[in-house]
Amino acid sequence: MKKMFTCILCLVLLGLMLTGCGSNADQTVPTLEIPQEYIPTASELSQSTRATTVYYRDADGYIVPVTRTIPWQDGIAAATLGLMVQNEQNIQDAAAMGLEPVLPPETQVSLDIGSDGLATVSLSSQVNACADALEESTMVSAVVCALTEFDSVDQVQLLVNGYAVPTLKYGTDISQPLSRCDLNVESVAQDVSLTGAQPVTLYFESAQSGAMVPVTRMVFSRDDVETAVLELLKGPRDGSGLVATMPGDAALLSVSQKDGVVTINFSEQFVNVANEYDGGKSAIKSLMLTCAQFEGVKQVKLQVNGKDWEPDAATMAVPTFVNSEDDVYNYLTD
Repeated sequence: MKKMFTCILCLVLLGLMLTGCGSNADQTVPTLEIPQEYIPTASELSQSTRATTVYYRDADGYIVPVTRTIPWQDGIAAATLGLMVQNEQNIQDAAAMGLEPVLPPETQVSLDIGSDGLATVSLSSQVNACADALEESTMVSAVVCALTEFDSVDQVQLLVNGYAVPTLKYGTDISQPLSRCDLNVESVAQDVSLTGAQPVTLYFESAQSGAMVPVTRMVFSRDDVETAVLELLKGPRDGSGLVATMPGDAALLSVSQKDGVVTINFSEQFVNVANEYDGGKSAIKSLMLTCAQFEGVKQVKLQVNGKDWEPDAATMAVPTFVNSEDDVYNYLTD
């Protein structure tokens, strides 16, 4: 699915009838719909604000997308990058969400988007003020991801003070146009060969901010829904700063897909998600985001021991976006 990690996702429960486990024969089976990329309506465009996705980093160094509402203006892509510069207001706004901007202080940004889908971004010399190679590469990835959120951008060419340079201070290659890349790739031991490995994206919760963090894990099996759900059940790496959203004792019994509908059958332990502090909202959200990365997946139906499972309505009251600023802020203030 094109631009999966940053597509704006809506998780809608269709036909929700009752809470709890199991269903009656005369009830409509609920499914969770994964719609297409969000497109503003004409009335929305005429309003004074619009949504844009800003890419921050957290205290553990992860890149975190947060969809924010900002004043409507021409040059919305440039305005989005402006929110990623470390100035007093941006630092304050990001800190309220447990995050921080990725562009060094006083960085100046100019942007031109061509008809061929190439965004040319000139950054001032402050861009070389990153503390280390990781911070530098995180900054570049965040800029590319923020711009490729827009339908008009496929690739990003970075310049420094208007000039093409081969690398930044710590060696990050910006000599060629950059495409969207896998975010927050888990490290592997140096002696492990990745030949034949496939990337899958998993969504875990940040222990500090409560934001959903996309994590790329390399797997030595098929990159499909079943593999991704199995990896999601394994949880994040120890010491990662991320929190498992799925019950650790739940087992995946089966996965089937037909006509865009994926049916996931868990063992009875899965119903324990409803006992979590948020009623299982984070678990369902991470599951839906993880499934939505695969081509052709339009809906997800949940089962427990082969019976359709109907989560509580509050469990399904998830944000429209991967992360919204209100949700992350409320997590820190609750």
